Amino acid sequence: MKTLAAKIKTKLIAPNFDFKQSSKLRACLEISATDIVTALFTTQNELVYLQHYTYKSTEKINEVFEHLVHTEAFFSQAYLNVYISVLNPLYTIVPTALYHTENKEQWLKFNHAITDEITVLSDDVYSSDSKCVYASNQKLKTLIDQTFPNNHIKHKTTCIAESLADIASKKYKSCLVHVGTDSFDIALYDKKMCFFNTFEYQSTEDFLYFILASLEQNKFAVDETEITLSGEIESQSALYDTLKEYFPKLKFAVNNKAIILKNDFEKLPNHFYYSLFNLYLCAL
Repeated sequence: MKTLAAKIKTKLIAPNFDFKQSSKLRACLEISATDIVTALFTTQNELVYLQHYTYKSTEKINEVFEHLVHTEAFFSQAYLNVYISVLNPLYTIVPTALYHTENKEQWLKFNHAITDEITVLSDDVYSSDSKCVYASNQKLKTLIDQTFPNNHIKHKTTCIAESLADIASKKYKSCLVHVGTDSFDIALYDKKMCFFNTFEYQSTEDFLYFILASLEQNKFAVDETEITLSGEIESQSALYDTLKEYFPKLKFAVNNKAIILKNDFEKLPNHFYYSLFNLYLCAL
C-alpha cells in the first residue's frame, strides 16, 4: 500500500483516556474529499477524543480511509455505536410525499452526473418532512462496513438541517453559513427550511456573492436576516471582516449544551465542528 499524505490538523485527548474503554464509547466520523474527523463520546455525552486529518483532494478517499484503518488505533476498536457523516455536494432534497425508494437514483441523477462507482443512499430529514438522497463512494462504503459493521451513515446536510430550528432567530429570518475547507453550505430558515445548497469558493468575493444571491433569490432581505456562521471560519480573518461589513446581524453558532466539553476541549471555538456535533446529536 502506498504511503498517503494524511496530516493531523487537530488532536485532543482527554486525560486518562484509554482505547480499552471503547466498548462503552460512541464514535463519530466525518468524511469529505479533503478531511476525515474522528471523535469519541461517553454515554454522558462528553467529548473525550478528537482527531482531524487533512489530505489533498487528489488522493482517493477510499485509499486514505484504508491507510488510516491500517495505521490508526481509532479504526481497530469495537464501539458501542458508530455514526458516520458523508460530506459531498452530490445530494438532493426530496419531499417525502414524492419519494419512493426504488426511484432514489433517478432523483440524484436529476441534479448530478453520477457513475457506477457510487452507492446511492437516503436519510429522513424529519424537520422538513423530506428525504436527503446522496452519493457515497462505493469502495469507501464497503471499507466502512468492514471496519465498523454497526455503523449508521447520514449526509452532512441531514445533520445540519435538523439543527436549524434550534439556532433560528425568534425575531428575524435565519441563514446558517457552514464553512468547510473549500466549500460552504447555506441554509435558509423561516419557520421551516426554505433553501439548502453547497457552493465551492476560492475567494472572499465568491463567498459573499453566493450568500447575497441565495438571500435575494429567496426574498430574504439582508437587514431582516440573522446570519449564523459555523465551521472553519476564524473570528480574526479577512473573510469574517468582510462579512461584518455586509451583514448587520452576524453571529457565530454555539454548540448544543447537551455536549459536554472539558479540559482542552473547552478551548475549541464554539462554532468549530458544528456538523460533527450535530451528527452525534441527530443519532441520540
